[in-house]
Amino acid sequence: MNEENRSRLLESTEQLRTLNKEAEKMYVEKVRSDQDYEADFFGVVKPFADKVDAIRKEWLPLAQQFVQEEKPLHLHPNQLQQTEENLEIVAIKSFFKETGKKRQMETFKSVEYVLQQLYTALHDK
Repeated sequence: MNEENRSRLLESTEQLRTLNKEAEKMYVEKVRSDQDYEADFFGVVKPFADKVDAIRKEWLPLAQQFVQEEKPLHLHPNQLQQTEENLEIVAIKSFFKETGKKRQMETFKSVEYVLQQLYTALHDK
């Protein structure tokens, strides 16, 4: 993997970690805590989901290339695909009260774990 792609992968991984944490904070502090909270789909949910979508579409092929070429420990191609799908879930379901708390919290953790593993592997090589 060339330095430009490595740099783009590192940046997009950091951005996705930040967005995952933002979604978790929103879910815990507003959606689950505020009795009167209602999601503003076009004002909040869609812009957030679009931002995550744009980054994850760039991130996945770069992450797959990195894992295929560098073969880091504790990271496999199927984890990347699942994380990409989980990011879509995080980007949308984090704004709705109907989303089950246990499952959503596990999704946040799962996304963070894979992104952290990738981030660490990028710094180790």
